[in-house]
Amino acid sequence: MCNLPPKFHSVCRLCLSFCGDNCSDVKLPIFDRDKDKSHLSEMITTYLSIMVSPEDMLPQVVCGSCAHKLDEFHTFRELTHKSERLLEQFLQYASSLSGSKEVSLNKTMINCNFILTTNQ
Repeated sequence: MCNLPPKFHSVCRLCLSFCGDNCSDVKLPIFDRDKDKSHLSEMITTYLSIMVSPEDMLPQVVCGSCAHKLDEFHTFRELTHKSERLLEQFLQYASSLSGSKEVSLNKTMINCNFILTTNQ
């Protein structure tokens, strides 16, 4: 095993920022013993495509800023998935109101444009 600096395991696994004992930013463990509390490892894998493991010998903490960004990714992903489902439901509903799919699609696009422009 190589000689690692003592602070190696205290840097953020994601952005490499170091936060010593005097810092106001928190270091959050990637792997929390309480599975219901921490989903950081799953979010890192899902949103960043980085495989993390408790046995990989790399730092096992992330800074508060990176944890916040992961939460924002998660919130944004949930919003986009919900939006996709709503748009698909709207399209199905519009299609059920008219007999022709082509006419329904045109009506739906007009309604979608109206919804998008009024919500901006």
